[in-house]
Amino acid sequence: MGEGETSVPAAVAARCAALLRGGMSPAQAVRVLVTDLEGVETRAIAARVAEGVSVGQAFGEVDGPEWRVLGAAWRIAETSGAPFAPALDRIAAALHGIAEGARKRSVLLAGPKMTATLVAWLPLASVLVSLLLGFDPIPVFFTPLGAVLLVVGVTLQALGMRWSARLMARVERQDRVAGLECELAWIALAGGAPPALALRRVADAVSEARAEWIPLDALRNGEPLARALRTATAAGVQASALLLDAACEERAQTQAALEREAERLGVRILLPLACCVLPAFIAVGVVPIVVALMGDLFPG
Repeated sequence: MGEGETSVPAAVAARCAALLRGGMSPAQAVRVLVTDLEGVETRAIAARVAEGVSVGQAFGEVDGPEWRVLGAAWRIAETSGAPFAPALDRIAAALHGIAEGARKRSVLLAGPKMTATLVAWLPLASVLVSLLLGFDPIPVFFTPLGAVLLVVGVTLQALGMRWSARLMARVERQDRVAGLECELAWIALAGGAPPALALRRVADAVSEARAEWIPLDALRNGEPLARALRTATAAGVQASALLLDAACEERAQTQAALEREAERLGVRILLPLACCVLPAFIAVGVVPIVVALMGDLFPG
């Protein structure tokens, strides 16, 4: 899922839940999806199901972490005997929330990206503007002073662009998903399995589907899953509600942290611009023009 894009797996999960709730079998629901939600992924899923592959496996074979999460959820519902429709509704809501968070971060990152792009063109733009105004700084670059200014300017410009790109890439790489292990554990527990068996089924499904958004460490001793199970055991209540609350809280905290990092980037991006790009602009776009102007005013 790219930032800002609609979550197709979330729409597929919600539509499957509605079709299954209406009395269709999983295979029938998948066939209806091809006409209802036309796309490369749904056609591939329907083709694999027609070949005899299970729906959960067909979902997991589609390229993309969201599809693999959906495949893992379907496998867990199959093995645990949990109701399919509520499980898919929950996964659809989780994937919609993740997509919405990605859209918000995309908007927050758009400003710093545009700022870096526009400022990066300043040195070249200043030379072009000077030519339009009748000042020709090009001959200055063929003098010893101009050659030094050009080398310094190009070097600073390259450093500034690289620095800015690394700052933006660092924020984008921090994109992560939290709380899905709680959703999957909730599905497994809905089938009536005890917590230990439920977690084993979740781990098996995650491993088979290669769902990289759910690290296996989060199933063994990670928070908030372990905390929710401990609280339920200590209080002698079912863990289902606690797991769903923990998933929502963890996802909200993670999205808020990612959005704060994206907002801070708007300030951090000014550092390479001020330290590198602005001096490059002065070296390439201001000093040569001043030298050319002085040469025109005081020839010989």
